[in-house]
Amino acid sequence: MIAAAMLCAWTVAPPASATARALPADPARSAVSDAAPGLYAGGTFTRAGGVAVDRLASWNGAAWSGLAGASGGGPDGSVTALVVYQGDLIAGGSFLNAGGVRVNGIARWDGTAWAPLTGSSGTGVMTNPLDFVDALTVFDGDLIVGGQFLRAGGVTVNHIARWDGTEWWPLTGPAGTGVDVPSVWDLAVHDGALVVGGGFSQAGGTAANRIARWTGSAWSTLGTGFNGDVLALTVFDGALVATGGFTQAGGTAAGYLARWTGNAWAALGAGLNAEGRALAVFGTALVVGGTFTRAGGAAANYVARWDGSGWSALGSGTEDIVLALSVHNGRLIAGGFFAGAGGVAVNHVAGWNGSAWAALGGASGTGTDAGVYTLHTV
Repeated sequence: MIAAAMLCAWTVAPPASATARALPADPARSAVSDAAPGLYAGGTFTRAGGVAVDRLASWNGAAWSGLAGASGGGPDGSVTALVVYQGDLIAGGSFLNAGGVRVNGIARWDGTAWAPLTGSSGTGVMTNPLDFVDALTVFDGDLIVGGQFLRAGGVTVNHIARWDGTEWWPLTGPAGTGVDVPSVWDLAVHDGALVVGGGFSQAGGTAANRIARWTGSAWSTLGTGFNGDVLALTVFDGALVATGGFTQAGGTAAGYLARWTGNAWAALGAGLNAEGRALAVFGTALVVGGTFTRAGGAAANYVARWDGSGWSALGSGTEDIVLALSVHNGRLIAGGFFAGAGGVAVNHVAGWNGSAWAALGGASGTGTDAGVYTLHTV
């Protein structure tokens, strides 16, 4: 599996975060946002649609633009997670500065300027060069931040923290705080609780194999968990769905993808032949992207659709790994390392309208000049 141990924020993309991809039912989305409506993409790129940008850009349906404040450009390192909180766009990744402002791995964009997330004890989450943010969502009115870091705002949190708009707080239960090893790869909200996926073996000091629930006061497990990292989470047809580098879920064979029935894990048909890295709900179907080339036993290049009973490909798929999925203006948007999709040159980001793939181009160019790690629709 390509995920947890070998990926660092400065080389290949950390596993992409599903909740940072803003599914239509995402509780993190705000009805009123200071960030302009549109699709936001983050990654390692410095050009989008031929326009100079700093690893983060917005697409309004016709053109790409950057997010540069008065004191400088955008983030100075890779962007791996996006969400809206209290009307602002929140970006997380492996950057130290955004718009010329010191932010330490996480920053907020109010539509005109970048600002840090600072508590009474400190700013952001990066305390050493290997720290990064890879997952963002909103739960019970707080911003939840996951990744590889031990402290947030100077407070010991162990790879997951909550921000209430003023202060940073740990997620602590009776037996402990946070998770035992990096990293937290994704977050979701399901059945009134926060669900955390990653590479850990303990959450809140209790055994939890790569997935756990946080109720707001205590940690708990979802069955016996997985035999490999959980890289993406979402809710489909009322059920929690997980994908990643695992082949067993709750002791049951599951081809890199499983759903939680409420008391046990179950496979989705024959599943995938390699790890999933992104999930989205598009229309009445679940879409998964990743490193796989087959779904349900049939050819499906890096992206596939599950309708609740069977698998199907999205045309001829993409030419390489899909890391991020979102929905914008009625189209499924995929981002990753691919140069082409459905035989069309797209440069790392493409739109699927239900029958064909198309590029997201502007007057000066198409797509981005490097990998897209996260997508979010405002």
